[in-house]
Parts: sequence; structure tokens; C-alpha cells
Amino acid sequence: MQVGSGMEALTSLEALKAGARARGRTVRGRIDRLTWAARTARQLPERLKQLERDVQENRRLHQRVAELTDVVAEVLVPAADRDDARIREVLAKYGETSF
Repeated sequence: MQVGSGMEALTSLEALKAGARARGRTVRGRIDRLTWAARTARQLPERLKQLERDVQENRRLHQRVAELTDVVAEVLVPAADRDDARIREVLAKYGETSF
């Protein structure tokens, strides 16, 4: 039995083990990324529905701001003329349609 060949075999075995560990880490990383991607893909339909609801709410609020802007304009212009009856009419109309 040769001493040198035994040492070379141990070194080769250690190199094989190190290579296997490195490949295992690579595979584990890929599995983790795929798991994350699959979980994210499953959540997308609900996330899309939530975003659509948020967009609708945003549109509703923007419409409301536009209505308030119109009311303010209708109140300020007659206020400059001091048409109290017109101001009361506009505020009553707003009161009927407000939240």
C-alpha cells in the first residue's frame, strides 16, 4: 500500500464533499427562489382584486373632491355678490349629496 495514494484519495474525497456541499447550497437557493415565486404567483389574483378596489375608491374620492370644488366655486362667486339665498340653495344641494 502506498502512503501517497491514500493521501491523494482523502484529498479527492474532501474535494468531492466540498463540491457536493456547494452544489447543495446552489440547489437550495434555487428551491427557495422557486418557492417564493410560486407563493407570490398564488397571491397575485387577490392582490389584483385589492388594487382594483383601491382604484375604484380613489376614483370615487377624486369625484367627490371635484364635486366639493364645484360647490366651493358656486358658494364663493355668489358670496362675492352676497346672494344669501343662492348660497343657502347650493349648500342645501351639497348637504343632500354629501357622504
